Amino acid sequence: MSSVTENGDVTAGKPNEEKTYKKTASSAIKGAIQLGIGYTVGNLTSKPDRDVLMQDFYVVESVFLPSEGSNLTPAHHYPDFRFKTYAPLAFRYFRELFGIKPDDYLYSICSEPLIELSNPGASGSLFFVTGDDEFIIKTVQHKEAEFLQKLLPGYYMNLNQNPRTLLPKFYGLYCVQSGGINIRIVVMNNVLPRALKMHFTYDLKGSTYKRRASRKEREKSNPTFKDLDFLQDVHEGLYFDSETHSALMKTLQRDCRVLESFKIMDYSLLLGIHILNSNMKEKEGENSQSTSDAKRPGGQKVLYSTAMESIQGPGKSGDSITPETTNTMGGIPAKSHKGEKLLLFMGIIDILQSYRLMKKLEHSWKALVYDGDTVSVHRPSFYADRFLKFMSTRVFKKVQGKK
Repeated sequence: MSSVTENGDVTAGKPNEEKTYKKTASSAIKGAIQLGIGYTVGNLTSKPDRDVLMQDFYVVESVFLPSEGSNLTPAHHYPDFRFKTYAPLAFRYFRELFGIKPDDYLYSICSEPLIELSNPGASGSLFFVTGDDEFIIKTVQHKEAEFLQKLLPGYYMNLNQNPRTLLPKFYGLYCVQSGGINIRIVVMNNVLPRALKMHFTYDLKGSTYKRRASRKEREKSNPTFKDLDFLQDVHEGLYFDSETHSALMKTLQRDCRVLESFKIMDYSLLLGIHILNSNMKEKEGENSQSTSDAKRPGGQKVLYSTAMESIQGPGKSGDSITPETTNTMGGIPAKSHKGEKLLLFMGIIDILQSYRLMKKLEHSWKALVYDGDTVSVHRPSFYADRFLKFMSTRVFKKVQGKK
């Protein structure tokens, strides 16, 4: 039987049994997400375009969707629920900035069943990916949703200055309310496309303290390894041509400074490595994936959403490493120290975890000033510096004059 932990997190039952989250079956959550977003995005199209104003970040719109339907909403097979949309105009602006048309957003989220991912983190969240691989939908805790709302004006300012970023791209924040339970979800870019096999996946923080994948994680079919595993497996690092390397490091530096300004720490770089040389064996497996993409050729169509587009402008894309014929899915071309050709997929994740620090900062200035044991105010800059140093000295390296 699936059970729920004290804080309402998800627990899985037997392998073929449905997961629940806050006592709600994941199929009901998926259904409510699709109905709610279908209604709210459709509703938005009737609102004229205009500049985003400060008060737009604090608007919450709410619609009630009874199971028998109403003159505004369709009938459905799930319990009655209320669907809340946070900052609808601000998120519409973010979607436009990233080149996501309302029709495409609706098509991706609502036209096919959402696919549930086995939860990669320890956060107890449910993760879904859209059928076309474009978007990740993740349940977030109340505090994380609140923190994202607080971040929005700064996030807006940052994106206007720099749309090319490896920070998470937030496309919508919603809440499903049913039977006295609130389930908050955020829609984000999908960093690791499923259409390409990730031969290795790492969650890197730039810290080596206890940063090794657990035995339980290692037993999974696609484990996510950590910093110490990376240093052991890829001790020579990953090599890029100088142009790509400099674009990547610039983007990471800029992103870390933004996170530091928001007093955010404890984020990770999620890194997927696809080995091009071992392509042939997987060709059969890949064809099955491409059928659903036939309707929307090319997959991952969103502007700036792929790793390569996130780090550089419309320049050349590392032609020296990958042949013209390869569909790189927007991966960043690199090589291992053995000369294997790789495609890397990456993004900074878990930036909403730091509300704890915000609270600490709000409540304990005295403690911070007088008590050496408390988290120091300087920690976010220390975290960013350590993270960047690790990425630039241990993970990402420049090819020295050799092809």
